[in-house]
Amino acid sequence: MKKPIFYSIIGISLAALAVTLYSMFTLYSNDLGMTNIAEPVLTSSKPHIVIISQEQGSYMMNEIQRGARDAAASHGMAIEFWGVYRSNVEELIKQVDIAIASKVDGIIIEGADRPDFVQMVNKAIFSGIPVVTINSDSPDSLRKSYVGSDHYQEGILMGKHIAQKLVGQGTVGVITNTEASDTDKLRQQGLHEVLKSYPAIKLVTSSMDNVNGPANMQTFDILNHYPAAKAFIGLKAESGRSIVQAGGTRSRSSHYQVFMFDDSPQTMKLIQENIVESGLSQHYEEMGKMSVDLVKRWLDSDQLPLNNSYFTPISVVDSADEGGSK
Repeated sequence: MKKPIFYSIIGISLAALAVTLYSMFTLYSNDLGMTNIAEPVLTSSKPHIVIISQEQGSYMMNEIQRGARDAAASHGMAIEFWGVYRSNVEELIKQVDIAIASKVDGIIIEGADRPDFVQMVNKAIFSGIPVVTINSDSPDSLRKSYVGSDHYQEGILMGKHIAQKLVGQGTVGVITNTEASDTDKLRQQGLHEVLKSYPAIKLVTSSMDNVNGPANMQTFDILNHYPAAKAFIGLKAESGRSIVQAGGTRSRSSHYQVFMFDDSPQTMKLIQENIVESGLSQHYEEMGKMSVDLVKRWLDSDQLPLNNSYFTPISVVDSADEGGSK
């Protein structure tokens, strides 16, 4: 008789301990703000949207988030910012899947023109969740609209600017991104379209061994193969200082004109110091605001259908005129 009573007491004690530990963990998790992202993230009656980025913490995303947050507040919407800190499309796709499972009301995301990404965006659409791409597009998907710069026109604008600065002649080294993106391809198409009218201007890239390397290694390689190069254009955001430093080690008496496709604080500082010739203003905050406005319009069935694309302004900013020139 004593053994059953003893085992009963042990069982009750273990159950009580388990309940106590679970309660403590729950309180601890709440204190830390931990959530299980696979569950519906918010239970508010407000429309709930997420912005998913490949570049969390970057100047670009901070600006986009500022505009998006203000727009969401004005519309009475709940907004969250998810993403990864280094470009990782596989992880981006996983987060879209989580957003679908969480039953969010709308998704704003940096696009990627890849079949697996397109498939996941289409899954969201078939689940009744509108998707708007921002800054980079996924034109083959069923996304509702794209908000951001016209990257082909960026290349056109920068090509005209470079031709003017070089007075129609010279060799220009193109510093590429580690992973070729559709954004970069469109920019290069625009550059080539303009500069083919200037036969004395030649665009060159580093050899295959270094084409995906750091900006300084690409610069060294280009100067090894094209010592007459006097200008560089950086497709890699914030690569201006690396280009200048690499060129400076080759010849301290030479001055290389450097052109960038971004207007980050780092690039703007180099422009102010006359180290970088020009940058390109992207108006990221406006992208964030407009993308939220479009999701709101879709959810309210207001002024539909949406346009296929909404292009935000672009402008060249240089050391002679920090206000930029259209």
